[in-house]
Amino acid sequence: MTACRLHDAWSDIELRITHQAQFYNLLDPAPNDIKEINHATESYIMDSLEDMPNDKRGSARIILYLERTLYDDEEIRNDMEQAIHAHFALRHCSTNQKYKLSMSKGRRYLFRGLIFLVICLVLSSLLTSIYSQNDVINAIGQSFVVIGWVALWKPVEFYLYDRRDILDEMNILTQMETIPVETRRWNKNLENETLVLM
Repeated sequence: MTACRLHDAWSDIELRITHQAQFYNLLDPAPNDIKEINHATESYIMDSLEDMPNDKRGSARIILYLERTLYDDEEIRNDMEQAIHAHFALRHCSTNQKYKLSMSKGRRYLFRGLIFLVICLVLSSLLTSIYSQNDVINAIGQSFVVIGWVALWKPVEFYLYDRRDILDEMNILTQMETIPVETRRWNKNLENETLVLM
């Protein structure tokens, strides 16, 4: 499969498909109109949309340039157009479920981390108050404070960074569910404007 970029069409995500094996995940037994698209195709589409300027994303569309034998079969054309929407709808559902599970896990991690932090702070306070003249015990007491805060690293990382990444992915997948898809016959004149994808 090759991917072409027209210099004056920043909102177009253009792919050249020479045979169906480049487009579909052939391990998926579903009918072609709801079959998963393959990983290379999905990655190229997602990366292209992410690289687009924000003001262009709303008008983005996918153009599939098909070899003559594919384009001349109307059923194949329609199946490919529908498969893109079906694929990203499934991905959106899967990512939404992943987000819910991650939020539940994040809350559990935060709860455990806070309990552990309180225990560490109490131990540190007890040790430093009882053995205030012992430098070694004081150092151990301070290490409990550090360990307690380190225990919050994972939930803090999730809420500050990982959660945002999942939400950004969901926003893109939401757009991909309804993005306009168009099929065109491959024109040899575009050969010089293609980049080999795989």
